[in-house]
Amino acid sequence: MTPEELRRIRVGAFHRLAAEELDAARLLATSHPAQAAYFLQQSVEKLARGVLEMLDVPVGPTHNIHQLALLMAGQDAWRDRFAALDELSVAATRYRYPGPKGTLGAMPLDRLVRLLDGVGRLNEEFGAILLAFANND
Repeated sequence: MTPEELRRIRVGAFHRLAAEELDAARLLATSHPAQAAYFLQQSVEKLARGVLEMLDVPVGPTHNIHQLALLMAGQDAWRDRFAALDELSVAATRYRYPGPKGTLGAMPLDRLVRLLDGVGRLNEEFGAILLAFANND
């Protein structure tokens, strides 16, 4: 397998994971909004990692959406679309672990609905880009 073929397979996998995590967020939105926020963050992260894989940009172990967006050098419009959802970066940990005082983070439903819409649009746009690359279209 060539490095290019491997990149296409990895980009396809990131596309699939992003879509599945968006679906999970939608399913959990009303009953478990904090967990839904976590899956939204994961969906955006997987889309960003797919884009960066497509661009052949190495990525470290960050979950920060803004940091991932900054790696999209030369793709300013793409960078801005991802950076606009940086408020989800905290969802990687805030809703999964108690804070220093033992409290759990809460995700207001109205905010979650707004974020679901934004991540849904991002998945539509960048999912198509990633899928085209993965399929060598």
